[in-house]
Amino acid sequence: MALADFFSGLSTTASVASTFQSLLKNTRGTQRALLLELQTNINLLNLFIDDTARTTTIIKKLNVTEYEKAVKSDFNFKDLKKTRVSGRLVLDVKSLQAYAGWQTEQLFENIYLKIHQLKSIIDIDPENTNFRLSVRLKNLHKIMILLLKHIKS
Repeated sequence: MALADFFSGLSTTASVASTFQSLLKNTRGTQRALLLELQTNINLLNLFIDDTARTTTIIKKLNVTEYEKAVKSDFNFKDLKKTRVSGRLVLDVKSLQAYAGWQTEQLFENIYLKIHQLKSIIDIDPENTNFRLSVRLKNLHKIMILLLKHIKS
C-alpha cells in the first residue's frame, strides 16, 4: 500500500465529513467536541495543504482548545478507542510505522505537541526556512488521518 492508498477514502473534505458523521452519531460531550475539533483541523489541512504561501495562516488557524479542555478534565481517551493503533493499519506506510502500538491518547498528545511546536515556530522565527513548515504540516496531516482511521477501525 502506497501513501496514496492510505489516504484513499479520506482525502477529500466530503469523505472526511462522511467518516466523522458516522463517528459522531453516538457521541456527546467531550468525545464529540474532540472529534469535531479534529475534523475542523483535518478539513483546514485538506483545503490548504499544498498552499505553501499560506502556511503561517494555516498554522495559526489550527485549534487545540477542546484537547486542552479534555486533558484538564481528566477525560479518558480510551472512551474514543480502547485498542492501540494496529500494526496492520500502518504496515505499508513507512513514515507512520512508528505509531503502531500507540494508544489513542498518545496520538492526540503527539498531534497537540506538533501543533504547539508549529505555533511556537511562527511566533518566534517565522522566516526561518530550516523548519520546513510545509513538510511539517503534511506530516501532521498524515498523523491526523491516522488518528481518524484508528478511531474508525
